[in-house]
Amino acid sequence: MKFATTFGASVIDKNSKEYKDGIELGFFLAKNGYIVKCGGYGGLMEAVSIGVKKAKGECIGVTIQKFDEIRLKNPYLTKKITTDNLFDRLKILIQDSKLFIAQKGSIGTLNEIFMVAALKYGKFMPDIRIVLIGKEYKNFNCFDENFLKIVEFYDSVDEFINS
Repeated sequence: MKFATTFGASVIDKNSKEYKDGIELGFFLAKNGYIVKCGGYGGLMEAVSIGVKKAKGECIGVTIQKFDEIRLKNPYLTKKITTDNLFDRLKILIQDSKLFIAQKGSIGTLNEIFMVAALKYGKFMPDIRIVLIGKEYKNFNCFDENFLKIVEFYDSVDEFINS
């Protein structure tokens, strides 16, 4: 079994290019044999789950009990794991994955990216692949040279899929 974890916004317009790209990304990952893990809610997490479902793959949503009461439900998951806190959620999202892909997101997405990058940079998980999709990431000026060496940047899902 090989796992890929996706990160992205929990709230996004379903008619947006990013949402449609999320569906395409989920489909691509499932067709390439990945079991996909995501945060388990709406937005890009839902989009990726739709793509995985269309490809007849498996998508595991990892949620937090407190958020389950206030966040949009994701009916496209094949499995849901509910955790007690953010730390346990992130641990399960990271565990066993070799590929991490982040689309557009907010503070939660940044937290996830930085945790995975810290694990790779610190050589705790040296063989993982980290992919950031979106022109916005390239313009985020707080990245130093060391970070730029361990992360791949793509302007779009299409560019990533065709790389």
